[in-house]
Amino acid sequence: MELQYGLESPIDARKTAAYGLQHMILFIANSAIMPVIIAQSLGLGAQAVSEMLLRTLFLDGVLSIIQVRFGHRMPIIEGPSGMWMTVWINLAALTSALGGDLAALRGSLQLGMVISGVIVILLGLSGMMKYVAKLFTPLVGGVFLILMPIQLSRSMIQGMLGTVFGAEAPDKLSFAAFWITVIAMVLINVFATPFLKSIAILIGVAIGWVFAVCVGTAGGVSLSQAGSFFVLPQPFAWGAPQLDPGVLITCIVGSFLLFANVIAAFVGTADLVGMEFTDKRLNRGTMSFGVSTLMTGVFPTIGFTVFVTSMGIIRMTGVATRKPFYVGCAIMIVLGVIRPVGLFFAAIPPSVGYGALLVLFAVILKQGVDSLVREHLTERKGLALGISMLVGTGIMMQPFTIFEHLPQIAVPFVSNGLLVGTFLAIVLEQILKERNGARQSGENVV
Repeated sequence: MELQYGLESPIDARKTAAYGLQHMILFIANSAIMPVIIAQSLGLGAQAVSEMLLRTLFLDGVLSIIQVRFGHRMPIIEGPSGMWMTVWINLAALTSALGGDLAALRGSLQLGMVISGVIVILLGLSGMMKYVAKLFTPLVGGVFLILMPIQLSRSMIQGMLGTVFGAEAPDKLSFAAFWITVIAMVLINVFATPFLKSIAILIGVAIGWVFAVCVGTAGGVSLSQAGSFFVLPQPFAWGAPQLDPGVLITCIVGSFLLFANVIAAFVGTADLVGMEFTDKRLNRGTMSFGVSTLMTGVFPTIGFTVFVTSMGIIRMTGVATRKPFYVGCAIMIVLGVIRPVGLFFAAIPPSVGYGALLVLFAVILKQGVDSLVREHLTERKGLALGISMLVGTGIMMQPFTIFEHLPQIAVPFVSNGLLVGTFLAIVLEQILKERNGARQSGENVV
């Protein structure tokens, strides 16, 4: 693919504004759903949900600028991570099942993300990322990307039935809104133009939301008690940070495993824009990723990652120059301090949000399968794959109460099939890999 505008290419003001608005649409499409769903799972009220969403939009812009200016230097969106969503929802469900306090969990997540961010920054400063990157093979990436949607599938079905937040009986209208959203997104992905496909989430949510409003299952947007029109992000908005060793370990492991996605985005985009991706650039990108993780703890919202999907917009437009990306980031920063914006998106019905996530995570699962298909699966790698997948999915099928007799520090990690399964894949592949490129007798490609 030949770029119309490379990273350093000059571009006129009219095109800069147009492409900047396009980046803004992609930011919103990728950032409006997950914060609402996770905030509700963490027991936050409507006002707190809207404020968390505003912090997300604000940090979208700020952290993306930090990466493109000081980190990897490529126009890649920073935004809410599907991995963190599955981990946090799992922690919230675990806490509720074991009679814990969601407010305490929120405080622990703040501290966990701050400390995890510091560790990632130090890892980037150490220059060790070139060795860490070797652990994240296609096999590990495949396991990670397949287990992530599977772990969230239970919540998706609850969203479909309208039982996700405690309702005892399925709701027909929620069911209908869910599937209208799903069908709209599938049709867009199959038949629409490349740009419409890139914002299928936004369009699908709009269609499902309109239906929910028409049938009376969507809450209204109330500005009567909204307070001031502008609101700045509040540090540690969930109260004083709290230390929960189990939550801290889970956050640290989650940050480490997210390198599977981060490295893929770095390397793939660099290849696309014709940039030599050196160890120095990898280390700088890692440090900026650590800053993102830290900042999502200081200004609490779902943890961030770099979006591999940013490559799609570059392929579609042939535009890699940074100026329009800065414009999109600036718009997000402004939107992130306008209170009505947060109140508007916070009113997205859960059934519509989970419908959008079903399609999004179906695409992620497909990426995981593609990663495994590209891998040369010897018998040893097949064993690593099979064991990690079976253990990970098996953990997801267990009731949370089965883990309550374990040491408290281990419960958040051990009860998370995504983290355990991916961690196992890394360990087993390293233990079972062939040495010096030699294949053992009797091994066959499976």
